[in-house]
Amino acid sequence: MNFTRFRIVAAALLLFVAGGGAFAYFKYKKISNYLISQISGVAANKLGRQVKFKSISFSPLRGVVIKEACVSRAPDFSKGNFFCAAKTVIRPRFAALMKNQVYFSRVAFEKPVLKVRERNGVWDFADLLALLPETDKGVYLTWNASELTMKGAVLEADLETSGLSLALENANITLEHYSSFGGNYGLSADGLVKTVLKGKLLSAEVKLKTDANFDYGGLSSTKGSFRAEKISCGAITLESLKSDWNLFNMRKPLAEKNYTASLAAEKLVIPGQETSIKDGVSKALALFSAAMGRSAPKIEDIEMSSLSAAFRLDNSALALSDLALRTNFMNLDAGLAIDGPAKTAEASLDAAIGSSRIKMSASGPMSSPQIKPMLSATLSTKFREALTDIETSLLKRFPVTGE
Repeated sequence: MNFTRFRIVAAALLLFVAGGGAFAYFKYKKISNYLISQISGVAANKLGRQVKFKSISFSPLRGVVIKEACVSRAPDFSKGNFFCAAKTVIRPRFAALMKNQVYFSRVAFEKPVLKVRERNGVWDFADLLALLPETDKGVYLTWNASELTMKGAVLEADLETSGLSLALENANITLEHYSSFGGNYGLSADGLVKTVLKGKLLSAEVKLKTDANFDYGGLSSTKGSFRAEKISCGAITLESLKSDWNLFNMRKPLAEKNYTASLAAEKLVIPGQETSIKDGVSKALALFSAAMGRSAPKIEDIEMSSLSAAFRLDNSALALSDLALRTNFMNLDAGLAIDGPAKTAEASLDAAIGSSRIKMSASGPMSSPQIKPMLSATLSTKFREALTDIETSLLKRFPVTGE
């Protein structure tokens, strides 16, 4: 009796699974046919560009698979390719299909190539942005894919106005949307960046990882990290560059913003033939040497073993702290803190050039800080001017004094 009952329950479960599977299959097939019709004609007409592909197939396990899809520049392929991908896989979300909703659990591109151009401040994809749905809740709410990935991607950007061209090669990019009704995103990317600066090739291996939260007005907070290694620009080399940040309350008044960031770099080498850089360093070095009562040392190649710094904005207080520079001609430690409401500042400087060393500090009202130790009138003026320039630059971006 129990055995018979078990067989009945098992058979009912199998029928339910089979029925659900068949229902899901036809739903997937419906989505597949819809996408095929869109790509084949409707989408191309709406985009104002030509679209072509080698084949489109459907797999219950993988979703819709499109091979060798390309989108032309406007209006057709005689103007070149705008976007191509060796393979595209679009997987609808099963739970959404059951409710006759179109959401995707994953959209994946293999070996995509995207080429964008800018001319007179206008990008060649501005017409595509105009097709985004209009909403007063923010464009981010119209993103209906949980995950977008690009593997082995090539991204190229030509900025005709500035004459700059950028390329990201062999890139792996993942964009995740964490919530269906909010703007919570995670982005990770890595690849080889290349560009040309003043006739010299700049290249670096980069990695980016960040989380971003949006409200109806736009980006509200973000945290993340950036890493670059094997950086070179002509004969200039830098082994590594690292940055981390936490930016909260970005859309709130300045007094409520809370920002922290850090920067670290290691093993920079600038050959002596880079005269413009060397002249700038020599000028700054002359100021420190004069304060020490010594002549400035002559420098050729510039070697920096390390550089680190930290930034903080909290409750209308600004701080540049833990600035530490180590080079083959000078060691420098410095810091600056500004109390916005009180309009006061504190700064410190500790520099060593060879066997010579100078320590200075400034504190008090920003308009007339007290400098210690007592220096000559000329050096005090130069130090105060340098301090004012730094403060003015910071306050222009973060006006914590209310001016």
